[in-house]
Amino acid sequence: MSKADDFTFYDRFYKIVRATIARIIARRFNFSGETLPQGLGPRFILCNHNTDVDFLFLVSVSEEPMDFVATEAMMRIGPLARWAAKTFKPILHDKGSKGVSTLKSITERIRAGRSVMLFPEGNRSFDGKTRDISDAIGKIARMTGATLVVYRLTGGYLTTPRWGRGIRKGKIRGQIARILSSDELKNMTASDVLKVIREGIYTDAYKEQETERVRFEYSDRAMYLETLLFCCPCCKKIGTMHSRKDKLVCSCGYKLTLDEYGYLSDEKNEPFSITDACNRQKKLLEELLEDKEKEILWQDEVTVSKVTYDHKILASKKSTLLACHDHLMIGEECLEKTAISSVDIVQRNRLSIHEKNRSEHYEITGPDTFNAVKYLLWYQKSYS
Repeated sequence: MSKADDFTFYDRFYKIVRATIARIIARRFNFSGETLPQGLGPRFILCNHNTDVDFLFLVSVSEEPMDFVATEAMMRIGPLARWAAKTFKPILHDKGSKGVSTLKSITERIRAGRSVMLFPEGNRSFDGKTRDISDAIGKIARMTGATLVVYRLTGGYLTTPRWGRGIRKGKIRGQIARILSSDELKNMTASDVLKVIREGIYTDAYKEQETERVRFEYSDRAMYLETLLFCCPCCKKIGTMHSRKDKLVCSCGYKLTLDEYGYLSDEKNEPFSITDACNRQKKLLEELLEDKEKEILWQDEVTVSKVTYDHKILASKKSTLLACHDHLMIGEECLEKTAISSVDIVQRNRLSIHEKNRSEHYEITGPDTFNAVKYLLWYQKSYS
């Protein structure tokens, strides 16, 4: 079967998915959005990202088929994700790479008349604010020669927080933020295009709540919050917080309650956002990193896999993961901070670590409550 035949099959399948699965998901998540424009030729569609089914929201509002850019970790997340990767034929991007092959694939598909949809953040938000995007996105948008469509989704973070589980009953809305033709893009600088994209996709879950207060109903709404908040603000210990229903409780007795509007409160009963809690946690981590007398910062019992560039697992074993000031210990193996090229997280807590000048990378998983965020912040703070 030729590549053209492959996409003919996909386009037919896309229409079926749009008429069935995408509409069911849209209703399940209480999503409504503006329809994406048609008849503009190839489109380069950029959107912010806060749920695992954002791509289906876009499918539900686009009659014309789109190709998607997705993480290559889809090949290992589970059978449903592998099926989606084979059926939807996404452009698979390795988060630890420089993205040259991804850019090449995007350009090739657009030149072949395909529309491509990309989440430029590359990841869902943990704290409710849109993550920063690469400066290269502005250049890429100009290079493709496609019509640029910037789309914004709101309500997604509090509907399915990245750290949590289940769907909170609220509402999600979609809006076209900007449309720029290829001719308009040619007359703009890459930095101007980047500014349009950043402003167009930016969301803040708690600013949205200030504008329109929406309830997000769910009984176990604090479950797995410890996969985001790892440091108790009272005793300042790491790994002592545990969730149950709407509570996050530390072994020292400190307690947080998460309400239906997405706000936390402690014994003082003064509500504050998860964004605020994340910012406080970062400051506590900075204090910990300044304490050079503490040799081991924290440790976790995990499963460590080595994965090749073509998605194959070379080895997988249970191990102890230790974080120290300037290195990680993966079992008996020492991984120096200076040897790491990137640290990222897939889904809630699948940790991905790439080393410089190595084609394979580590994928680290743990129990449902494993906190991968602290390793990401450890790496980021090391270079702050």
